[in-house]
Amino acid sequence: MARIPLVEMDNASPEVRSQYQQMQDLGFPTFNVFKVFGANSTILEAFLNFVKALYVNPTLAPRYRELAYLRASQLNACHY
Repeated sequence: MARIPLVEMDNASPEVRSQYQQMQDLGFPTFNVFKVFGANSTILEAFLNFVKALYVNPTLAPRYRELAYLRASQLNACHY
């Protein structure tokens, strides 16, 4: 069970619903991490801007972006 309540689309404020829809328009399902950030629309907006910077007109090829994810996971000893 999550310690922070997840904000589902049905229970979200109009602003958070709009942000969820923007994520879906980018091709992402509404992951639980988005639902956690939905508790604070300002944080969700910042996260949405971060996602857009990475995935909308990226300057780094997907292959190299994936290598960066893998290397960062390896350096931090976390599973990816």
